Amino acid sequence: MTTTARRQSWDVVRVLAISCVLVQHATHAGPGAHSSLGPMPVVVPIEVGASTLVVVSAYFVCVSMLRARPVRVLRNRAARLLPAYLVAATGTFCVLRLLAPPGWTLLRLPDLLVNLSMLQLWIPGSNMVDFSYWTLPMQLTGFLAAAVLFSTALGRGRPLQVLLWVLVGAPLLIRCAAQDPGPVQVLYSGLALHRAQLFAAGIGIFLWSRNRMSLAHLCALLAAALVAQWLHTEDLPSTLVLAALLAAICLAAAGPDWRLGVLARPIAWLGGISYGVYLVNQEVGYVVMDRVARWGGGPSLELAAFLGSALALGWGLTVLVERPAQRLLAGHSQAGSSGTSPASSPAPPRPVNQASIVVPEPRTTCDSPLPATSHTT
Repeated sequence: MTTTARRQSWDVVRVLAISCVLVQHATHAGPGAHSSLGPMPVVVPIEVGASTLVVVSAYFVCVSMLRARPVRVLRNRAARLLPAYLVAATGTFCVLRLLAPPGWTLLRLPDLLVNLSMLQLWIPGSNMVDFSYWTLPMQLTGFLAAAVLFSTALGRGRPLQVLLWVLVGAPLLIRCAAQDPGPVQVLYSGLALHRAQLFAAGIGIFLWSRNRMSLAHLCALLAAALVAQWLHTEDLPSTLVLAALLAAICLAAAGPDWRLGVLARPIAWLGGISYGVYLVNQEVGYVVMDRVARWGGGPSLELAAFLGSALALGWGLTVLVERPAQRLLAGHSQAGSSGTSPASSPAPPRPVNQASIVVPEPRTTCDSPLPATSHTT
């Protein structure tokens, strides 16, 4: 399969998203969960990193489905996501069990097994190894849905556009019935329906970038998705920042590439390891911050240690696990994966199906599944 030139604009979007994840975790979520951390020099409570990454992932699944058979796309995505996730989840569990301060974790071996099987969102009351992992089960479900829809009438033309609006509106109605424990709540959480509007946004941007949706229709869809995001999260500041990032995604998808000059290489490097950084930054980073604090380091040093450990461990996970596993299991990297940014190309001659999500983000107060149970005390 022929790949196209890497677009620097997508690297910028990914770096912005993962930076939001890191800063929010280090300055807000971490000190909020563990009083021994901080207070930080600055506090950034804005939660948009995961949401942005989900939108980008939805866009790139559409790209992948245009360029390869659905089965091949599923294989390549699983080859990229699963090995790194399994290693990161096991490593995080070991760090929390062996190095975290007393009382920080309630995790036991059965919790690890549940997380490795990706059933943590389907089993009420189960403890999550790391709240950053809530998107992984959702991603695989989305990939399967994309593969099925690709071969049906719902995956093209007018039915697909109608489906996007259903993804935005239906969860708002279902959530009323998902407030009480029961099967509806389990399905609502397990399928992450409270984030379905982000999938719709990414797919809509893809259709618009390929001249399959008008600008007016896209604006209406994105506005509705943002309203749904606000209603689900009750976080207006984060929703407004997400609106700005959606505009950036639109520019990356349909505008000219952003020439970064001397910044191109470091931005590309950071974008390429963003998934690994995502998997190891949160809970492991909190343990690193605690160790620095106990050794007499101040908040600024804690923050630097958090960021440094996330980048170092994320790079190691990418180089030692993610990329070798993908080469072994998928045979080669596929254009449109989160590590590759395909250039804009002319509108394809055949319709595209619904896509789903891919790269994750960490849990904070709003970016988490409703019934998820914290493993920290």
